[in-house]
Amino acid sequence: MKSIICLEYILNLIFLLIFYMHMFQLNSYKYIKNINWIKNNLKVILIKCFFIVLCTILIFLKNNILNLICILILVISIIYNLPKKKQKIPLDITNRVKRMFITQILLILIFSTIGGIKNYIIIKLQILNLLSFTLCMISNLINTPIEYLLKRKYINQAKKIINDMPNLIVIGVTGSYGKTSVKNFLNTLLSKKYEVLVTPKNYNTTMGVVKTIRENLKPTHQIFICEMGATKKGDIEAICNIVKPKIGIITAIGPQHLETFKTIDNVIHTKFELYDSVKKSDGQVFLNYNNQYLSQTEKKKNIFYYGINNNELDYNSYQIKSSCEGLKFTMSDDKSKEEVNFETELIGKHNVINLTGAIGIADILGISLSESKTRIKKIKNVEHRLQLVSKGEVTIIDDAYNSNPISSKSALDTLSEFEGTKIIITPGLVELGDKQRKYNFEFGQYITNVCDYIYLVGQKNSKPILEGINSKENNKDRTFVVDSPEEAMQEIKKLNIKDKVAILLENDLPDNYNL
Repeated sequence: MKSIICLEYILNLIFLLIFYMHMFQLNSYKYIKNINWIKNNLKVILIKCFFIVLCTILIFLKNNILNLICILILVISIIYNLPKKKQKIPLDITNRVKRMFITQILLILIFSTIGGIKNYIIIKLQILNLLSFTLCMISNLINTPIEYLLKRKYINQAKKIINDMPNLIVIGVTGSYGKTSVKNFLNTLLSKKYEVLVTPKNYNTTMGVVKTIRENLKPTHQIFICEMGATKKGDIEAICNIVKPKIGIITAIGPQHLETFKTIDNVIHTKFELYDSVKKSDGQVFLNYNNQYLSQTEKKKNIFYYGINNNELDYNSYQIKSSCEGLKFTMSDDKSKEEVNFETELIGKHNVINLTGAIGIADILGISLSESKTRIKKIKNVEHRLQLVSKGEVTIIDDAYNSNPISSKSALDTLSEFEGTKIIITPGLVELGDKQRKYNFEFGQYITNVCDYIYLVGQKNSKPILEGINSKENNKDRTFVVDSPEEAMQEIKKLNIKDKVAILLENDLPDNYNL
């Protein structure tokens, strides 16, 4: 019986270690972020610990029947801790994760041998199960010197590859939002004339960029479009020191990742690390003049301003027509005064600004506005960023990628252009630090201007959104709190709406926010 209990504890420990490693990875291996996650999800951790504590009490009483009950409880615990079949972002078994798991195994073996491997083995396993949520952080701390040396090695390799390609044009793309869209627009515009490499998916961290360079950058590439993400000051500078961008574009600045940035001034300073780097190489920087923070910058010779409805800009778009079928607009540049009419299947007025910036960069790289016209027609919405999915009379606007206070309002503006019943499914906004409640309240207020039905996902963020919704008018009959987007879709079916329906999926939080 003792052997069975030991095996169950070991199996339970394995599943716990996998779970906490997954959460640590989703928290970007950041200690403070992971500790905050632990605080915010203490209930989940306590439930996992409850099974172990209960079994500890039963074993301590030394009764065969109670031991059988303990075996059963551990079976329940193992089932509870089994990895979910459907994970939005599964655990990525990287080399770093493998090294951390090896370190954890060594720690467990060392702890198990204290006082003899057979002595107090059940007590040792109980302690390890209870403290499993700390082991990933401890193993990461122990591995810090190794990780640092490997990081420096890979960064130096990436730098050498870049230095060996002096004619490579690196375009740095950063911003609080819009950077992934602009990156993809640039790829479409430039790839017919140049050999282009783009950072894939969300590979916008220092090591994501390094991995892209080491594995994908070839001597034949002429342009490298490098998306640059940041959660703290110095992140953009670190990437720029590796890739040495000759062209840069800052798509927008807004309140995002305030949990780590703390203030909007820190966000501004960090995004302008790209400008500082491009300035050193006497390159060109594109700034979105419609963004309140970027429009305040001092005009200099190496800055191109782009935006909408402003004749004084270097690249200006106007006569904008936006509908659920796409966008139409006219664009001109300040030097040639060329005017070109554009059409695209993209939705959302804010995409006109993103397209204007991308077309402007293509222009200085030898692709005229007229040449860009045909290529713009072929651009599709980026996955999970106002991506349209039509199902008969129902149109789903998938804007599930992590949103912020400004882009979420733009998504609602886009929803307002659709015919029929308008519905939003959202868990609200996160990673906004002490401003999170305020922005979710305002988000709730804005929702009431557009939506006929409102489905809020999860209990954590729902309260301030509900307060915002109810501050405008009584919306109790059309506002619902559900546990998942899937549940919301099932509830919408029950409404049995006969006319057209447009459903906005606004933000879809990863698993570390959905426990």
